[in-house]
Amino acid sequence: MKASDYIVSFLKEKGIRDIFGYQGTMIAHFVDSVCKADGINNHICYNEQGAAFAAVGLAKASGQVAVAYSTSGPGAINLMNGIADAYYDSTPVVFFTGQLNEYEYTGISELRQQGFQETDVISMVKPITKYAVHLKDVNDLRYELEKAFYIADEGRKGPVVIDIPMNIQREDFDPDNARTFTVPESKVIINYDMVAEKIISELKTAERPLFLLGNGIAKGSEFYKDIIALVEQLNIPVVTSLPARHLLAYNHELNFGYIGAAYGHRYANIIAYKKCDLIVSLACSFCKRQTGGRSENFAKDAKIIRVDIDRDELLRKVHSDESAYCCDASKVVKSMLKQLRGNSIDKSEWLKVCKNIRKPLEDFDNISPEREPNRFVSAISDYAENDTVVCCDVGQHQLWMGQSFNIAGDRRLLFSGGHGAMGFALPAAIGSYFKDKKPTVAVCGDGAFQMNIQELQWIKRENLPVTAIVLNNESLGLIQQQQDDFFDGNHFASTAEGGYDTPSFKAIGEAYGIASYSASSVEELKEVLGKIDKNSPALVEVHLDVRSKAYPKTYFGEEMYNQKPYIEKSLMDEILAY
Repeated sequence: MKASDYIVSFLKEKGIRDIFGYQGTMIAHFVDSVCKADGINNHICYNEQGAAFAAVGLAKASGQVAVAYSTSGPGAINLMNGIADAYYDSTPVVFFTGQLNEYEYTGISELRQQGFQETDVISMVKPITKYAVHLKDVNDLRYELEKAFYIADEGRKGPVVIDIPMNIQREDFDPDNARTFTVPESKVIINYDMVAEKIISELKTAERPLFLLGNGIAKGSEFYKDIIALVEQLNIPVVTSLPARHLLAYNHELNFGYIGAAYGHRYANIIAYKKCDLIVSLACSFCKRQTGGRSENFAKDAKIIRVDIDRDELLRKVHSDESAYCCDASKVVKSMLKQLRGNSIDKSEWLKVCKNIRKPLEDFDNISPEREPNRFVSAISDYAENDTVVCCDVGQHQLWMGQSFNIAGDRRLLFSGGHGAMGFALPAAIGSYFKDKKPTVAVCGDGAFQMNIQELQWIKRENLPVTAIVLNNESLGLIQQQQDDFFDGNHFASTAEGGYDTPSFKAIGEAYGIASYSASSVEELKEVLGKIDKNSPALVEVHLDVRSKAYPKTYFGEEMYNQKPYIEKSLMDEILAY
């Protein structure tokens, strides 16, 4: 059979039903095979970055391997933002790139380019992939496909790139007589019961224990169900990282927000940084965005236990004396549930303390005039169904969403976490739709939206039920806020006075043939959202004050729990005394 036909049949066997990419000369055989096949759908983007983020969105929403493709050279390079996003956020995606015919390579390594649109893709993507390979022999095709899907989904998940020359795509291939991949046997033996026993012992001993849950817990997975069962059984407070923000419902009794050295929930920061005596971190990177620049000061009176499948993450220590277990956190949780056998640990007094901390700080932020943009987010929360996937871009709106979007039911709130790529949300919302073909939402800032605005044509062409909500404050808000703090208010390249400008997004949406609306107040936004047909494409432009800020915020030199706008000293003293 033709090699490209085999690739498609392999993808179908792996459960791939939707694939994202952009046609090109050096990937044309593969695209031809995809489009001829039954049971698999080819979805065309308008920039390969859109395809990459769509695959990432689908993989993040579903927890399953997704697939994207491009042609060689510029097409492959356009994929790389999505590849990097998948790598940093542990997202399983297999990327195919077309490549120059093998017989066109000169063997002269010093040449800048071997031929038209040739680029050494593998050398470029190796630092941001779990595995990357240039296929030189069609007989290795089955082996490399099997290996790619295994690696993408094994251990700490992540992206894989297979670079396939044109001539190999069109060659005859006999899969039954081709080399196959054998899953390697693990040589590491981990006593999960012992790890679980030690953590349970520490939880029993601690007076003020806290769970920190990270992005390694995929919502909807068996691990997720087990971790929810565990924390509810133990009745111990939980904080999360920003990408794991959607794991617990906003009104869950044990949910005490997400920690963030600058913009995290005020009550989460103070509980984690100042009040607990034990933190059990599960599948969380614990980077400085979570702990602050001087991580040794984070929770310095608390013991830290970290469970992570990535040994290198554990080398980035928070405390020099922390306990670290390099293993599968899901198996640790399963063993903890087995050992506890339904028994709980009474930390009710500590839970009361956390509630007493949260209530006044939540009230303070809810009425703070600086938090007007957060009130728009509440309206977006009301618009989302309980099973909606909401994809959020990067900027001030990301922080407003992280702070104020209400997680309920099976809602997912997806971010470009580690990579922090503007332009993520719109194509990610497209890809997320294909999880179960239910309406999705993209929330973007005016800057981020323009990074991949062309994908509105994709939404219109396929009549996808994606609602794009653009929070437009006519500025690169986070940069403007930074310039106010550190650059004497010189808004270079971030506002109209500094050379940055925005179009009418409503008019652009209409030009694409999408039902488009605008709102300038929370009341108007609620009215607009109330009349949208969620089963069709829609765009909503929300006009915000150009001087909008993201608060609360920890300022340089402050401890991360002491955020602006500052609470009264008497209230802070009261909270610190708990």
